[in-house]
Amino acid sequence: MADRCPGSLLLHEAQDGWLARVRVPGGRLGAEQLEALARAAALGNGLVDLTARANLQVRGLPEDAAAELAALLERAGLLPSAAHDRARNVIASPLAGRHPQALAATDPVVAAIDRGLCADPALAQLPGRFLFAVDDGTGLALDHLADVTLVARDAGTYALALGGQATAVPVAAGDAAATAIAAAAAFLAQRAEAGEHAWRIAELAEGPAAVARRLGTAIEGSAAVARRPGTAIEGPLARPGVAPLAPGRLEQRDGRLAFTALVPLGRLDGNGLAELAALAGEHGGELRLAASRTVTLVDVEPLAAAGVERRLASMGLILESGSGWVGLTACAGLGRCPKARLDVRAAAAARAAVRHAGAGAEHWAACERRCGERAGQPIAVAAVQDGLAVRADGEEDIVCCVQDALAVLA
Repeated sequence: MADRCPGSLLLHEAQDGWLARVRVPGGRLGAEQLEALARAAALGNGLVDLTARANLQVRGLPEDAAAELAALLERAGLLPSAAHDRARNVIASPLAGRHPQALAATDPVVAAIDRGLCADPALAQLPGRFLFAVDDGTGLALDHLADVTLVARDAGTYALALGGQATAVPVAAGDAAATAIAAAAAFLAQRAEAGEHAWRIAELAEGPAAVARRLGTAIEGSAAVARRPGTAIEGPLARPGVAPLAPGRLEQRDGRLAFTALVPLGRLDGNGLAELAALAGEHGGELRLAASRTVTLVDVEPLAAAGVERRLASMGLILESGSGWVGLTACAGLGRCPKARLDVRAAAAARAAVRHAGAGAEHWAACERRCGERAGQPIAVAAVQDGLAVRADGEEDIVCCVQDALAVLA
C-alpha cells in the first residue's frame, strides 16, 4: 500500500487547494525559518496549520507550487534532504531541558537523529507515520505513542522504548541518537523479513520485541509510554509531578523566561508567522512548536516579559491557562474538506466562549471519519448523517444542531 502522508514535495489535495506538510524536528524554528514559512504561506491562501505532531501544514497551494515551495524551504534549512522529507518525524519537549525539573538538554540528540536520518539513504523508506520522541525527563514529549522513544533518566542516560514498550538496557546520552537510528533501521529490516506492510513498530507481529532483539536488548514491560492530554504520565518511564505545559510564562532553570501561547485550533496565517519571526529575532531565541498546538518562545530576558506578552496577545494567541480554548481541537471542517458536513471551527469558537477552565480534552469533527479525534477522547462531537453525535462521560447523544450540542456539554 502506497504511503500517502503529505510532505513538502508530495502535496495533498484538499478542498481549499493543495496542502504541504513541513516537518519540523523537535519543533524548533528560528527567525529566518519563520520568515520563510511566512513566504510559503503567501504561495497559498495564507493559512498555516499546526499539526498534532508539532509540524506545519501550508494550505491553499496551487497544484504546481511544490518546486517553488521546496526551493524556499531548502534555503531556510527546512528541507535538508528531499529523499527524507516525510521521514523526519521527531517530537521533543518544547523546553528541551530548560524546565526546572528537566534532567537533560535534548536539542543535541534531536539534531543528531535528524542528521542520522538524512545521512542514511535506506531510512528514506520509513513511513510518514513513523515517529521518534525525545523527552528531557519532564514527560512533555510523551503526548504520542512514538515508535522510538528516548526519555532522559539523568544528564548522561536515556531510557529507550519501542512501540510504547520500555527496553531493559539504559542508553548513554552519547549513544542515544545512534540507537534511535539503529531502531528505525531494525524496524525496516524486520518489516522486510516478515513481508509485512506495517507503518509502525506496534503494527508488526511482536514488533517491539522483534526490533529490541535486533538491537541486542529486550522488552522490560508492556505499559505504554505515552500520556493522555491533561493526565499524569503513566508507564515504566514515567516521572510523576510534572504538569503538562500550560499557556503563560515559566521561569527556566537558568533564570530566563519561556512564554507558551496556545494557537486557537492550530491555525496561523502568514502575517502571524512574520510577527513571530520578528519577535524571535528581537529576543535572539527560538520558537518551539508542540503537539498541543502551542508555540513557546524560549530564553527571554525577564525585563522583556511584559512586552513579549503584549505582542503574543495582540496576535490573537492565548496566554491564559484557564481559557476555554485550552484542550479544544477541531478538524479542517467545511470549506477545507469535501466530506465535511459542518463548519466545526465556528462551532468550536462558540464552545470556547462557554467552556470552563480545566474542562476535559474536546474535539469537534465535521463528519463520521472523526479526523483528529484521539483514542480515548473524553469529549467528542462529530457531524453525522442524522445530526451531531455528542459523546461525554461515556455516553453519546444525537442532537440536531450546534446549539443543542452546546446545551448537552454545558
